[in-house]
Amino acid sequence: MRESSLDEVDLMLLDALHANPRVSFERLGPALGVSAATAARRWQRLSESGRAWVSSVPGPQVALVGAVCEVRAQPGRAAAVAAGLASIPQVMSVYGTDGDFDLHTLVLADSPAALSTLLLERLPAVPGIARARSTVALQWHSGVHWRLGAIDSHQQRSVAEEGSGESRKAVRYRTFEPGDRDLFLALQHDGRARYRDLARELNTSEHLVRRQLDALVRRGMLAFRTDFARGAGGWPTEYVLWLSVPHRDLDAAGTEIASWPETRICLSTVGRANIMVMAQVHRIADLSAILGRITTALTDAVVIDQRLVLRAFKSWGRLLDASGHAVGVVPVDPWATVADA
Repeated sequence: MRESSLDEVDLMLLDALHANPRVSFERLGPALGVSAATAARRWQRLSESGRAWVSSVPGPQVALVGAVCEVRAQPGRAAAVAAGLASIPQVMSVYGTDGDFDLHTLVLADSPAALSTLLLERLPAVPGIARARSTVALQWHSGVHWRLGAIDSHQQRSVAEEGSGESRKAVRYRTFEPGDRDLFLALQHDGRARYRDLARELNTSEHLVRRQLDALVRRGMLAFRTDFARGAGGWPTEYVLWLSVPHRDLDAAGTEIASWPETRICLSTVGRANIMVMAQVHRIADLSAILGRITTALTDAVVIDQRLVLRAFKSWGRLLDASGHAVGVVPVDPWATVADA
């Protein structure tokens, strides 16, 4: 029988891995008050059961464009359409929702031209779609790290990544070389893969892989995220909110919402509803507190739409079952051609 809930040590382990997804077990164990072997054994059990995983993500310097594509499926076809969308490498996440649309998808591409082809041709061609609406992203305001509150500030500092020597605000239009893309995709399957295993897969040396990975991280082109089965971790409920804020307040509003602990994704978009928020909460009723915070902190914001996520089919490349456990991977590849998709 598949294990479901996470205990206190599991949550501490996940919280530490959110602070530094590739931290060594030798450093991780003592910070949590357990042995390195225990930390490694715990992580292996979590990852093999599909309850937690680490993936590579593009760093803040990589030139990419994104969009939200909302889909109304033909009656009875929502799950099949979700599977079709999830198979496309530029579709990073697929969620089933209530409301006017059955599916809420996030798309990432390497150029406006590629994004246009995906939104106008490739995604609407998935069998079973009755209607689709796309909204192009202007700016991503949220990061990729959770904070579960299971470890204290001292523990967090003891496992956190050391600061980069290069400012991540200097350049925002860097592109991957072919070898960088290969490493990025290999790390999609296992963001904690050992250097020697990556070297074997990429047919190169361990030294070169280590140097390449470290350089990409240092230059703000490669990052990592830790994720988990949300229900098992005590966060079973997720909402999609669409807000309208005055353009002059767009950046400040995005920054404010992105700082909230419940926020998973916050991006500003083109259109009347110009901020999309995905928020994770413990209970359905917790949405009221978020809406109240929006009213208090963002006095000119108007909530245009709110939807409950009924099921996550794909979350940053991971294919999920009905319980939110990872059962497969379709690596997120913004550089794939439409033909590859």
